[in-house]
Amino acid sequence: MNKKQMYCGVALALGLYAAEADAALVNSSILSFNPGEIFCQIGGTAPDNCTYGIKNVSGSWFAMDGSGDGKVQANEKVALSANEGIRLGQTQDASGSHTGFPDGSELPGIDNPWSFFGNTGMHKTVSPIVISGGDDGTGDGIASLDFSGWTVTWNLIPAISMGSGANTMADNPEGIAVLNCSVDCSVGDTFILDYSATVPNDGKTGFGNVAYALHLEGQISTVPVPAAVWLLGSGLAALFSCGYRRRST
Repeated sequence: MNKKQMYCGVALALGLYAAEADAALVNSSILSFNPGEIFCQIGGTAPDNCTYGIKNVSGSWFAMDGSGDGKVQANEKVALSANEGIRLGQTQDASGSHTGFPDGSELPGIDNPWSFFGNTGMHKTVSPIVISGGDDGTGDGIASLDFSGWTVTWNLIPAISMGSGANTMADNPEGIAVLNCSVDCSVGDTFILDYSATVPNDGKTGFGNVAYALHLEGQISTVPVPAAVWLLGSGLAALFSCGYRRRST
């Protein structure tokens, strides 16, 4: 094989790789989730004027089982909205949790600051969320994600581990989130993610051994990667050049 043939083969491989990079869930995908929205279950105007104070959250939320009944109750849900979303394969920090309600001083990563028991918190990761099994873009639309690095910063506490202690509030194995996609978990597909854990009983939070559940709804996207675009473009250009040279010789 001469150099020109080898060059054309490499260009083709790179171009096809770049074209296929967005075809399936990969460890550079972004889980961009829809904001949680508070609504009244019985009359009134959310969030503060619901009849009998009965309200719920649709979209994305987390919940803490304050009642200890092993179920997610409407009044235990906290609405979430995405900042960066979950970037698979990347560690995402957040800092600036504090007493009182969000005031704009926070440095969020995954989600925007939220209030829980009157104090501000955010989600973060201490190790990347990565694919641990499931759909590759041609399967049944179900994937599993390693959530062992899932963490909360809240009320001046830098890191509260939420990476283990699966419970009955969400149907997932220990440290694993279940990602259900509408089609095949490829870019542009919609998803529902469910995960559960248990707050460590280390005396830091006052919620030791309390069950935690996470529910996210959204769409899969990718980080813009100029290099991948360049590879695809250069691959196509090289193929054109190879074809042109072949015809001219």
